[in-house]
Amino acid sequence: MKSFRFRSFERYFNSMRDNRLNFFIIVLVLPWLVPLICYLMWGREYFVNIGVFLGGTAINFSLCLLAHYINQTVAVYVAKLYPDTHQSAYRVAFWFILYSVINVSILFLVLYAYDRIHLFGFVLRTERVVWSVFTLLGASLIASGLTELAYTFMQWKTNQHELQQMEQKQLQTELDLVKQQVNPHFLFNCLNSLSVLITEAPVVAEKFVDEMSKVYRYMLSVHGTNREASMVALDSELRFIRSYIYLLEIRFEKGISIVLQVDDIYLEGQIVPLTLQTLIDNAIRHNVVSAASPLHILIRTTATGQLEVRNNLQKRKVRMPFSNAGLSSIISRYKILFNQAGTIHIREDDSDFTVLLPLIHT
Repeated sequence: MKSFRFRSFERYFNSMRDNRLNFFIIVLVLPWLVPLICYLMWGREYFVNIGVFLGGTAINFSLCLLAHYINQTVAVYVAKLYPDTHQSAYRVAFWFILYSVINVSILFLVLYAYDRIHLFGFVLRTERVVWSVFTLLGASLIASGLTELAYTFMQWKTNQHELQQMEQKQLQTELDLVKQQVNPHFLFNCLNSLSVLITEAPVVAEKFVDEMSKVYRYMLSVHGTNREASMVALDSELRFIRSYIYLLEIRFEKGISIVLQVDDIYLEGQIVPLTLQTLIDNAIRHNVVSAASPLHILIRTTATGQLEVRNNLQKRKVRMPFSNAGLSSIISRYKILFNQAGTIHIREDDSDFTVLLPLIHT
């Protein structure tokens, strides 16, 4: 029995600690309500007699906590009955009525009990009862307003959380779509290049198939259901991208030049998989790639620990819109995983297009 009572009080005080409404009522309402009720009960004796002051305050404060606990239990049902935002007036009205009935009923029971046992010399007087009732009605009205403020705040907080969840779900859907894509045009171009190499350069064709298998093995490893994490080490991404660059150089020959300048100290930094491949594809997609106008792409680490991907600008005459497989998907992926810590910076001037990526160190 004692254990049950202890757990009940523990749950109650834990709820008060976690609930801001309880905090505000206990801090803003009870400190003036309890002394006022005590004064109306015992008059000046309450402030003159230390025994009456301490004893009366302790007993009435406990009774106010009990009334508050009952009020909050009943308030939950009113919130369920009128949950919508436009029903605020109904909630406040019902809370005020219920709080008033509960508090005044407890008051009459307490006054009757005090009078029967003459607690600290208490004598029941009509005028004190009337003033006590009005005091509790005022406190009930304030408590109703505070309850509505707390309920409105919790509604706003819940709506914000749901909105964030919806945005997160939308971004996650976009990420899942990206992860399911294997660029068919890239595969088609690789097979075309391979068919030519088999006839003209069998040795190179063998090397081409080996690098192509590495590329698709890596894609499957980071897209598959058995993947271990949402990030990979920069070192792993670079091993993959070297194979990918080899395929591009075979395809475009002198039309493309990709240079890697990455300091060894940053190789353990974490990056979203396939980021470099996506940025390279984005540069190829939006710029002219030819022997007469080669596309130069530089991938390097900066002194501030970021990864910079820069290409010279020679835009196609027919502009290509961004798609989920391009730069916009990278921004979404980093937003999902890192929020502000994963902010991507994009710079464009007359000659270059630059993307700065954060390297995440865990």
